[in-house]
Amino acid sequence: MKKIFKYILFSILLVFLSAQTVLSQTGAGSDFSLKLKDKPVFFNSVFSTPPLSDTQKTENKINSGSQFNKPAYKINYYKFAAITGATAGAFWWLHNYQKNAWWSGQRGKFHFQNDWDYSMSADKTGHFFDGAFIQALYRGAFEWAGFSPTASVWLGAAFSIAYMTDIEIEDGFATDWGFSPGDQIMNVTGALYPVAQFYWSPLRSVNFKWSYFPSDDLRTGKKNGAFLDDYNGQTMWMSVNVHDFLGEKAKNFWPDYLNIVTGYGVNHYQDYDKRYADYFIGLDLNWERIIPGNSKFMLWLKNVINHFRFLPLPAIKINKHGVYYTVNW
Repeated sequence: MKKIFKYILFSILLVFLSAQTVLSQTGAGSDFSLKLKDKPVFFNSVFSTPPLSDTQKTENKINSGSQFNKPAYKINYYKFAAITGATAGAFWWLHNYQKNAWWSGQRGKFHFQNDWDYSMSADKTGHFFDGAFIQALYRGAFEWAGFSPTASVWLGAAFSIAYMTDIEIEDGFATDWGFSPGDQIMNVTGALYPVAQFYWSPLRSVNFKWSYFPSDDLRTGKKNGAFLDDYNGQTMWMSVNVHDFLGEKAKNFWPDYLNIVTGYGVNHYQDYDKRYADYFIGLDLNWERIIPGNSKFMLWLKNVINHFRFLPLPAIKINKHGVYYTVNW
């Protein structure tokens, strides 16, 4: 019955996906000497931790410490060039998009701005999510190009921090904005959180997700700008894999793909007299344990999808007006 429910959930996911991503693993490669120390792993994923078989457990004991035979990695320079080209194109497009959406008509001296209270800090949670999400995209790209998991996780963080820092520098030259130390702290923290998950496995059971439904202000045209700063329509979630923290007997009664989440959202954040926060606690799904497939690409794709809470699921909402039962994105 549990397997049937998993495949039903997976079928629902396919309906929400608008395109199919195809990734080729073919191509010429050449030897690549890693400068970062490789971390031995038994699977092709930085975050997924499938149970080890008895053979793997025995191999882990036999090949412990300096005796562990590390796999050889090869870098494919064609794929690396494709990543570089796609990055340059994406950076150029996004820079111009943000220039028109946020920085249009604004240019002044570089300055700092302390804005922890802006949008009731909803933008800070967004910066954390952006840093982690961009890291996940690049980590998978570098593994696809032949880098080791260890090198990929650090390179992904570096590219994420570089991109987010570029945005902050541009904000620093905008007259209505400014380089925000708070934003940059969350950028770096978000990019490094997956690195911490890579080295400390308990953190892999705690993940952050983003959900969005356009606010009334954006849909009616009252608000100008991009959906990225439509904070009234965004909710940030912390999703905990409860199954990972249960005892062996209790695990038989709690599905490994069913999570508990807490959420945070804001209302009327631009109006200091009306604004208030929403707090949520509810159920969530761990797509890494629902979607089938254990190839390197599928493990990466499942991790990327798992950054979003895009199905309506039950939750309890708490705000200054009371406590409500809701079905929330």
